[in-house]
Amino acid sequence: MSRIAIVIAALMLTPQSTGQTPPPQQMPAPGAPRWQPPDPTNLQVLPKDIPKPQLIQMMRGFTMGLGVRCEHCHVGEGNDLTKFDFASDARPQKVTARRMILMARDINTKYLAGFPEGREEATPAVTCYTCHRGEKKPLIARPPVSP
Repeated sequence: MSRIAIVIAALMLTPQSTGQTPPPQQMPAPGAPRWQPPDPTNLQVLPKDIPKPQLIQMMRGFTMGLGVRCEHCHVGEGNDLTKFDFASDARPQKVTARRMILMARDINTKYLAGFPEGREEATPAVTCYTCHRGEKKPLIARPPVSP
């Protein structure tokens, strides 16, 4: 896997606190097999050989960064992920997500890589959370100052 893909994956996996409580997860019945997602068939921006656990963690990072659930980008509703069509490009949000991944990758590799020079701690990087802060739409103006 390329260095860029690893950096993007690491960025998306960075836990960020949104101050929001995530929606409850549907738990499998005791003894029931845990749901396994299908093999990805429509990866256009992410590496086609990305390990499934890493892909799932990345998707979780997206949901936390934007405060959304799977159905925001993928075709399906509710908590029954077996009924989702993850490969479908029917939702425009999925196309937007791809563009945002490319944008973050571009910023991180072209403008922030090695910045500032000689920095000993982690290189600064943008993630979904950088702009979205747990919201579907990023804040584009400063909030009004209360008197």
